[in-house]
Amino acid sequence: MLIAFLAIQSCGKKFLGYRYDPKAELALEEIDFEYFSSRTKFKYKNGRQKTKATANIRIKKDSLIWFTLTNGVGIEGARGKMTQDSLTIIDRINKRVLTYSFEELSEQFNFEFSFPLFQAILIGDMPIPVSSDDLLEKKNNDYFVTQDAGDLKVENKISSKSRRLENLMASTLKNKNTLELKYGDFKLLEEKAFAYKAMMILTYFQEGKKEEATIDIEHNRARIEKKPLRFPFNIPSRYAR
Repeated sequence: MLIAFLAIQSCGKKFLGYRYDPKAELALEEIDFEYFSSRTKFKYKNGRQKTKATANIRIKKDSLIWFTLTNGVGIEGARGKMTQDSLTIIDRINKRVLTYSFEELSEQFNFEFSFPLFQAILIGDMPIPVSSDDLLEKKNNDYFVTQDAGDLKVENKISSKSRRLENLMASTLKNKNTLELKYGDFKLLEEKAFAYKAMMILTYFQEGKKEEATIDIEHNRARIEKKPLRFPFNIPSRYAR
């Protein structure tokens, strides 16, 4: 009777415990690459701040994200690079260089940012690898993986058809800030489903006021590169830092 009661209570849920292989259950189709490039329409909005540009993006997996932002007539307004610990942007319009550590970015938005998170946003893979501590549920033929990572609670929705991440909701435990990722327009890239559209919605509180920042991404071209890419990043000496 006890076993039957527990089975009813946990119907549809699996604790990914000892000797359980969650990847075997999910059979995730992660994008396998060393170098990746894309040409992407990029929109950013945060209150009155708005940016619309075309981005050329290059990634060396788990190491470097490089990008340029150009306007409608092809003039480069900014160039940036992101490493495991910082983000540096060359602002060609105002002739200055901006550098942020992830600690500074996280403090500004009251949300924990990291290199793996930004790489995952662009590629569409899960930011946090699946582990035996996660909770796995299956609803309407899709998988839902709940993860606890420090101050974050992360809920992932995985399509049972494409085996790719379709939606992610992360929330902080101490201040209830949230980050939502939505993926769509899946097409084959090297025989695996790749989301050509993505949206990030960050809701955070600053001085008691609710704020919202959004990033809208639409890849016009995405490519897994067979050869190493170049990441040119020369800072003019006259630029203010």
